[in-house]
Amino acid sequence: MRRCLDRSASSRRAADANNVKMLNGPGNGASSIRNGVAHQLKPGDVIVIPAGTGHWFTKIDDHISYLMIRVDPDKVTPLKDEAASKGDLQKPVR
Repeated sequence: MRRCLDRSASSRRAADANNVKMLNGPGNGASSIRNGVAHQLKPGDVIVIPAGTGHWFTKIDDHISYLMIRVDPDKVTPLKDEAASKGDLQKPVR
């Protein structure tokens, strides 16, 4: 995993975009990360990525499982029960 505070061409994701409302929640997007720091993660590791910190996964040998906690103070992302979440996962991504 690579993370860094120096994001290139950073912009706020539109609150009304479907991927923001249904998948990622509010935040920023960027076209690249400069001066990134790589972290080699292994099973059982925990890494905290502070709000506003650019990041991406650069090498996944098999698969990853992760827990994402996203703070949504503007209440952009709707609350869903398990059935609604599973239903969303069955829809094709656009």
